Amino acid sequence: MHAESLKLAAQWEQELGDPRQSDALLCFADTLREDEAEVFPQTSLEQLRRLGLFDQLVPSRLGGQLQEPERILTLSRILSRRDLSTVIAFGQTLLGSLPIWLAGSPAQQAAHARSLRAGGLACLALTERAHGSDILSTEFRVEAEADGQHLRIQGEKWLINNGSRGASATVLACQHHADGRKELVLLRLSRPEPDADPSWHSLPKNATHGIRGADISGFALQDHRCLAADVSLPRQEPALNLVLKTLQISRILCAGFSLGATDTLLRLTLEFASQRQLYGKTVTQIPAARAKLAHSYARLLCNDLLAQACTRAIARLPAELSVLSPICKYQLPVSCEAVARELAQVLGARHYLRSQDALGMFQKMARDLQVVSLFDGSTQVNLGLLAAQLRQLQPTLLQCWQEGSSAREALLEDARALLRSEAAACDWPDSKDLRLSSQGQDRLMQAYLVWRREPGACEGAVSEEGAVASALHALDQRLQQCLSEIEQHFWVQRLPVDSCAAQQLAVDYARLWSACALALAWSFAQESSSTVAAPQLDSDLLLEGLRQTLPDLRIPACEARDQRLLEAALSCVKQRRLFSLSPLPAAW
Repeated sequence: MHAESLKLAAQWEQELGDPRQSDALLCFADTLREDEAEVFPQTSLEQLRRLGLFDQLVPSRLGGQLQEPERILTLSRILSRRDLSTVIAFGQTLLGSLPIWLAGSPAQQAAHARSLRAGGLACLALTERAHGSDILSTEFRVEAEADGQHLRIQGEKWLINNGSRGASATVLACQHHADGRKELVLLRLSRPEPDADPSWHSLPKNATHGIRGADISGFALQDHRCLAADVSLPRQEPALNLVLKTLQISRILCAGFSLGATDTLLRLTLEFASQRQLYGKTVTQIPAARAKLAHSYARLLCNDLLAQACTRAIARLPAELSVLSPICKYQLPVSCEAVARELAQVLGARHYLRSQDALGMFQKMARDLQVVSLFDGSTQVNLGLLAAQLRQLQPTLLQCWQEGSSAREALLEDARALLRSEAAACDWPDSKDLRLSSQGQDRLMQAYLVWRREPGACEGAVSEEGAVASALHALDQRLQQCLSEIEQHFWVQRLPVDSCAAQQLAVDYARLWSACALALAWSFAQESSSTVAAPQLDSDLLLEGLRQTLPDLRIPACEARDQRLLEAALSCVKQRRLFSLSPLPAAW
């Protein structure tokens, strides 16, 4: 991450303060009370506006500070440590803004920037009650009036985050032309003041299991009239393409929600377990509990690496986001939810209590965490998107393994830029840089394969070299097996991408991608000794990360390794650092 972003992250942590204290800007006590009452976190969002954080959502060319994608990921993570209801309303505002930044007219971008910098919320309104994620069936209707300057709009959008509170909504609609043609279009609609326009009706908030205060609602329009030039996004490409490109970015940035919430879950559990006495010892001294804590710590750091790599790819490899985005959106939330379940077992009955002390945040964070795998495309949607590209990926990857690549150094350089903690990838892509298909390219996986072809790739002066060599050999074999299965299913049997077998191959590929990224990052960490104040990617983290990501590698458990990982996790708590490979301080 860029030095300026690291400096800002430290500043934000300090300004937000220790959430266990009542004087913190986002304190746990207020968050729990609002959650119980299902109150929208308007006060918390106002605090973010006062801190100037809405400026982080606006491009610099429009007077904001939206510069490095990893900075947004980190901001999301810092806020999510405190309250997911607040940060998801904040994050939805970026989601509703991305199509405007990618394809809006200069006037639309300027208006949207003014709204955000004043603290206005936004949303992306895609789903409808009758169609859910099937956005091709959109019925929200737009028709041009006879004067050719105005539009008439009617229809309903449902289950929209910020649906009744957003100052603006970026809406996917179906335009009906006079000649009978229909086409999907994107509109930027400004919400009228309450009761000022009877053609706009806000739908009631839906009661939810988690993020209880969030505005998960919608709106209905009936003969709503507006100027086409004000609301219609320029049609430089099909609206569906722009939506898909927007989601490629937003799905990756959702990782910040999961990472922040899981950081709090692990921190709460470690503090409790290190103090709680049972059977004459602390909970951390009980082998089964120690193992769960150590494994949770390893998984969280692996997820941190996955998020870092995919977020940097937004700037570095935008043409490959069609592959990387569904990998990140599937793998990371699912893994963090698994960590939450493991930590709940360590915490025991207390994980179930809706108490008003700091430990009461566990049940809220665990509930809230589950929503991340639902929005911006569900787990099943993302597996389908990935499965659709496996057929093209397989020949490229197989050739890399069998023949190597003349672009070996360039591939490894791209991988270093994604995986080394001290690297950075600034700027945001234009719409033309994003692709709906990577055309068979996955440069990080290609980098892993060319690295593994090098003689003595496992050699180096690191501990447990034999165990590392064995684990990497098993990873190589598992990857070759996956490529063989992809060939069999997609090239020989020609199975459809929505088959159960294709979906399982997508799961396998996502896990293998995470494991190969971890192995590559470990190899880069051996190239130089880092002095940053952050956890190190050593052989313990490599082996346990591979073991947790791919159990079928059959890497043996190791109590001594568990103890070292637990000590590293407790050190993060004691020294007030986030559970991250980047040097990020924590106010708590």
